Amino acid sequence: MEIDYIEYPELQKSIDLDYDAKGVRLDVYVKDGNNTVYNIEMQAIDTKELPKRSRYYQSMIDLQLIDKGADYRELNQCYVIFICQTDIFHQGRHKYTFRDFCVEDTATELGDQTCKVFLNVGGTMDDISPNLKAVLDYVAGKMSDAPYVKELM
Repeated sequence: MEIDYIEYPELQKSIDLDYDAKGVRLDVYVKDGNNTVYNIEMQAIDTKELPKRSRYYQSMIDLQLIDKGADYRELNQCYVIFICQTDIFHQGRHKYTFRDFCVEDTATELGDQTCKVFLNVGGTMDDISPNLKAVLDYVAGKMSDAPYVKELM
């Protein structure tokens, strides 16, 4: 997907709902021109908790998106993206994308407009675009002269 522009970037956005509830500090939180929300997290080590952490982050973001009494249709489309140094699913992919679907008919998606993406800098498959591969290589510390990476720097 292409993003025309970012409406507002918020680095290290904190969400604390209650004094005894676990809060979160999101690395990067942005909303694009279509009101789609993106949370991007950098993960250096496999903490063995990222799938559940992504679920918690999604729920905390949702709590921030609508006010008391608002209609649930007002919830924005939302992506929680983890850029990982290790392959937490051990399948060699660079990209793992998760959406909710019906177990009895996997072609039937829930349609809640949420998506969790785990990017792996050490993937071995040919499963992503050259631009995304260049970015992941850069995150992994490999020097790149790819125009797309230079544009980001």
